[in-house]
Amino acid sequence: MDIVKLTTRARTGAGKSYTHKARVQGWIPAVYYGRNRVAKSIEVDALNFSQLVRNRKTRNLVDLSLENEKEAIAIIKEIQRDVLDEKKFLHIDFQHVDMNEKITVKVPVDLIGTAIGVKEQAGVLGRLAKFLNLECLPVNIPEKISVDVSNLKIGDSIHVRDISVPNAVIKDSPDEVIAVVTFASIEEEKPKEAEAAATEGAEGAAAGAEGAAAGAPGAAGAAGDAKKDAGAAKGAKDGKDAKGAKDAKGAKEPKKGA
Repeated sequence: MDIVKLTTRARTGAGKSYTHKARVQGWIPAVYYGRNRVAKSIEVDALNFSQLVRNRKTRNLVDLSLENEKEAIAIIKEIQRDVLDEKKFLHIDFQHVDMNEKITVKVPVDLIGTAIGVKEQAGVLGRLAKFLNLECLPVNIPEKISVDVSNLKIGDSIHVRDISVPNAVIKDSPDEVIAVVTFASIEEEKPKEAEAAATEGAEGAAAGAEGAAAGAPGAAGAAGDAKKDAGAAKGAKDGKDAKGAKDAKGAKEPKKGA
């Protein structure tokens, strides 16, 4: 692994006011510490560090080039970012490493190739371990651990015990699964079908509701007309009955002088 050089300087102040001013001027507050060493407050050139992040070298060894330090080689232990802007770095922790002493670091796992079970058997590749812990000398830290999955068939898996890293010891459990190929779950399709059916049903219900709403005024009008017709018929009947009663009364009463 390459050693990346960063531009740094000693921090001359403290407090929120000072660190805010330093960030505005293009410097990121940081701390450099290690075993049997006094922690030092430093600042890192923001542009220089941003380039390191863009080039994905945050797991490389870093040369801090500090004054009065014969060798200031470190690894990045923590990066604090702004909550609203992840490209804005608030603070960095550097841990000193002795090039002659072994250290334990996390290294990313890179799955390479296309599994037979995926390509020919319609399987699904599951990636279960994204990082592995390696113990080695700083100079032997790899940028990534490449794991070939091209020979995996349905039901096959790769465990930690199945791989090795030159000049390093993997500290994770030998039984930990790194990658596995399985059948595509039928249960995964059922929810999708049920969701589609539910969607169609909801759309049908919505369309029915719209139709009912559209027909409501017509139904109301028809009901009103029917009510009017019933009233008219009743009035006509009442009028006819009243007329008949009047005529009957006239027929029963004799005319005066008859």
